[in-house]
Amino acid sequence: MRTTFGWTRTRPLALALGALALMAGGARADVISGSPANVNLRYYTIGTGEDTALTPAAQGITGTNVISFVSVQNNSVQTPSSLSLGTFVVAPLPDGETTVYDHTPFAFSFAPNGINGEALKDNGDLLTITGFFNGSVTGKDQSNVVATFDPISKPDVTLVGADGKSYIATLDLPSNQRTLVPSTTFLGQSTVEGTITLAAGPVPTPPTPTPEPTTIALFLAAGAGIGLRRRFQAQA
Repeated sequence: MRTTFGWTRTRPLALALGALALMAGGARADVISGSPANVNLRYYTIGTGEDTALTPAAQGITGTNVISFVSVQNNSVQTPSSLSLGTFVVAPLPDGETTVYDHTPFAFSFAPNGINGEALKDNGDLLTITGFFNGSVTGKDQSNVVATFDPISKPDVTLVGADGKSYIATLDLPSNQRTLVPSTTFLGQSTVEGTITLAAGPVPTPPTPTPEPTTIALFLAAGAGIGLRRRFQAQA
C-alpha cells in the first residue's frame, strides 16, 4: 500500500514532464510580426504604352499615335510613401491634325528589386497596372485625353530580403484618372502617382527539432513509471 501511494504522488510529475517535452517539440514560429519601420524600397517600372502604335485600328486610335509611356528605371523610396510609377508623354502633332483615342488600352508593371540597399532574394510577381485612354489630341497645344486606371487586380506582392525576412508590399493608386497635358504644357509630361506600403510578412516555420537527450530521458522515465505502476498493481 505504501508503494502504491508513492506512485500516486509521482505520477502527476511524470505526466507533466512528458507533456512539457511534447509541447517543446511541437512549438511553431509562424506568427506575423508588426509593420517594419524605416524600410527603403528600390523599384523600377516596365511600360508597354508605345505598343498601341503597332495596330492603331485594333487599339482604338484614329490618326497618329502621339502618346508614349516613360518608365522609371531605378528609384527608391522610404516606405510608406508616394512614388512615381512613370510618365505619360504627349508629342506634338502638325497644326490642324487630330488623333482620337477611343478606349485605347495601356499597361505597365511595378517591380520591386531591393530592400535597404540589398538585392531581394525573391522579387515576387510583378504588379500590373492597366487602363485605357479616351479623348483627342489636336496640334501642339490641345489635349483632352484622360487616362483611366482599372482597379489593381493583385495589389499585394510578397518580397524576401537578403536577410531572409519577408515583406508584403501593397501598391495603391490615389486617383483612378489622369488628364494628359499637351506638348506645350510641361513638355506634354503627366506623371502617374502611386502609394506603397510595406508590412512584415510571416516568419517561416522552423523545421521540427530532433529531441534532445534530456527530452528522451523524460520520455523513458515516464514510460518506466507507468510500467512500475502496472507491476505494483498486479502484486497488490
